[in-house]
Amino acid sequence: MNSSHENISEELLARYLADTATEQEKNEVDAWLASSPLHTREFAAYRLLWDHSSSMHKTRIPVNTNAAWDKMKMKMDKGPSQKPVDAEIKELEIDFGQKNKRRNFPLRIWVAAAVTLLMLSFGWFFLEQTRQKREPLQIATTNNTIEKILPDGTKVFLNYNSSLTYPETFDGDVRTVSLQGEAFFDVKPDAAHPFLIDANGTEISVLGTSFNVKAYKEKPVRVDVSTGKVRVSKDARKIELVKGQGAEVLDDTIRSIQANINMLGYRTQIYDFNAANLDDVINSIRDGYHVDVRLTNQQIADCRLTIRFEKEPLDATLSVIAETLDLNLRKEGKVYWLDGNGCQ
Repeated sequence: MNSSHENISEELLARYLADTATEQEKNEVDAWLASSPLHTREFAAYRLLWDHSSSMHKTRIPVNTNAAWDKMKMKMDKGPSQKPVDAEIKELEIDFGQKNKRRNFPLRIWVAAAVTLLMLSFGWFFLEQTRQKREPLQIATTNNTIEKILPDGTKVFLNYNSSLTYPETFDGDVRTVSLQGEAFFDVKPDAAHPFLIDANGTEISVLGTSFNVKAYKEKPVRVDVSTGKVRVSKDARKIELVKGQGAEVLDDTIRSIQANINMLGYRTQIYDFNAANLDDVINSIRDGYHVDVRLTNQQIADCRLTIRFEKEPLDATLSVIAETLDLNLRKEGKVYWLDGNGCQ
């Protein structure tokens, strides 16, 4: 209430009722009250508003004292009322009383509130279920590679024609992803939440390590471990691998093999061959550079080669191989051919 009464402000009346007015201000209010019966009546209404406003604040029930005062003021402005002052004040008290009675809600209101709360609870439940069942994320490649950091901090390097499916967040006890194709994993250590890869029906479980997984359709799944420990399992069969070890998952068994560091050539572009068959060398070059390299005859497939390549261009790499083994190199379209008479 910011309006002023005739010849006196509401701020002064408020200080008067709150007993914070000075003696001079109290005398001013007393003189104003004595000057007219209408002032006395107006003050009585204002006191009523003051008292109810204070009590409502204590019970935290909102009251619009401005609206109440305006209503009372409008009645006063119409001129002398036919009702006595006490009746007018009583009417104002009834207005306040009705607002206070609204606190005593009927049973049907409580039932409605309970039903609403129940519906909100079910709504939250279904929203939570929807959140937990959100569509997983996926990254995929065709003629390219991708390096991706998963939500838990695990680094993944995805090879050509591969896809990785993973959740937006790892909320459960196990960090599960699904791989089709080939990828190198550098898993963020978390002993309380094992990292699990589903690779064409083969399960690869780790806590924190780095390894390569090759899982193209219609081919055996292969795992090569760079660091740490990895468990490979399918159906009731399982095997544990450490650094330098690998495994090939066949239909009826899991075969232990030596890890091939050249399997990572697609990621590192480093190849280190030690008395390796030329056939194995060409397979590594073919997979790492994603090119079609072929031998013209089986005799040169058994030639052995000891050499290291580190981030060399493809043409330079093949030229060095041909020169070392006294072979001929030619290119027809997109196909590279190595030709020779075999090795002595």
